[in-house]
Amino acid sequence: MDTRDLIENLKADLTCSICLGYFTDPVIVKCGHNFCRVCLLRCREEADATFKCPECRGVIEDRDVVPNRKLENLSMTGKRLRPHLLQSITLALCDQHGEKEKLFCEEDQRLLCASCVLAPGHKDHTVLPLEMAAHKCEDKIKHTLNTLQRKKEEFTAALDRVRRIGNLCGNGIHSFKESVTLEYRKLREFLCEEEELYLQSLDQKHTDNVAKLEHNTAKLSQQIQNLEKMKIELEENLDKEPLEMLQDMKDTLARNEELLLQEPEVVSFAWNTSPITGLTKMLKRFQRDISFDPKSANPHLILSEDMRGVKYEDVPQDLPDNKERFDVALTVLGAQTFTSGKHYWEIKVADQFEMGVCKDSIRRKGKLSPLSEDVWILISFRLCNDCFLWNSRDGFFMSQPLEKVGIFLDYDKRHVAFYDAIDGSLICSFSDMAFEGPLRPYFSFCSGKGDNSSINFGN
Repeated sequence: MDTRDLIENLKADLTCSICLGYFTDPVIVKCGHNFCRVCLLRCREEADATFKCPECRGVIEDRDVVPNRKLENLSMTGKRLRPHLLQSITLALCDQHGEKEKLFCEEDQRLLCASCVLAPGHKDHTVLPLEMAAHKCEDKIKHTLNTLQRKKEEFTAALDRVRRIGNLCGNGIHSFKESVTLEYRKLREFLCEEEELYLQSLDQKHTDNVAKLEHNTAKLSQQIQNLEKMKIELEENLDKEPLEMLQDMKDTLARNEELLLQEPEVVSFAWNTSPITGLTKMLKRFQRDISFDPKSANPHLILSEDMRGVKYEDVPQDLPDNKERFDVALTVLGAQTFTSGKHYWEIKVADQFEMGVCKDSIRRKGKLSPLSEDVWILISFRLCNDCFLWNSRDGFFMSQPLEKVGIFLDYDKRHVAFYDAIDGSLICSFSDMAFEGPLRPYFSFCSGKGDNSSINFGN
């Protein structure tokens, strides 16, 4: 084993396996492994339950941690001695010419003497004085350290965003579980067991989403740790002798080239629901034939001959401005009114829509607010190619595009619910609403633009 290898082995014996630096205030545990006291305490704070040795995973008790003063003294001595040992073996004589090797070939990454430079093998190579090459390498290390710091800040910011998403995910699960419980109350007589299965499915989906977030968090944390490790490694290169710094720098950058190219990734997901067993069959028992009321239609809305379809036209129709007609809102009401009982209908929807139920006494003139106490509606809209749904209770959330929406009204229980009529899954629901007087189906376009600016009742 040559002298350099002995020096490196000595450094390894005096290095903490956690921070990868020389031991500072070292302690020894019962399994015989040594660590910096601060490093070991940090690992203990991060441990979920039983504290284990970072090296061999053996259980560590408080009484097992003992200061190692001899190792501390040896580590301090080794740190001071290392530069002098390296200096003593740095400049050697050229084996071929017997001259001191004071020049450095960047292509071959080796020292040369003045006679070696004249050899044909180095004719077209970049050869610099050793000090100049060392300064050049030092500048590159500093530039890379700055890049590492910026990367670390980016990944730290991404980690913060992931944790905020995790908090939102945890809050959203509770509201949706309440809605699902309401749905299963309708089926309580014959679906008690199915309710529990559905809730377990939601919990599993929540667990899967949390797992994705935790994986994303762990990945970002690992990337930050890798960046920090590379930063420490590069900082250590600054303390090395010129030749060692030059030789190690290229290898360090080559091993970590992929790390410098990584960008932080933050997971996102829409809340996907599952069909409720038996729901579609139950709802069909209360299905009603709904048609549009032509007297209420905004002049821009063209009704089909059977009064079961409506589409938007840029040019308004010449229609009488009767008191029932909406003059500003692109709205039309159903012809049917409800004052009691359970009712269900389905609608093939446009890209962007508003639909639900409203009071028969709703204001027809001027603009309408979705927050009005006279309406209970679901709004679909697109933002940056993503589909979002909005309701006054839960606000907006990302969703898959809808093709057909089912609306259920239980007048006596003051309950309105919206479903994906294709797969029978719950979208959202309202309970304990302030119903009074006749209610009517409500339909409106968010705008007249789009490739699918029409609404039709489904079968």
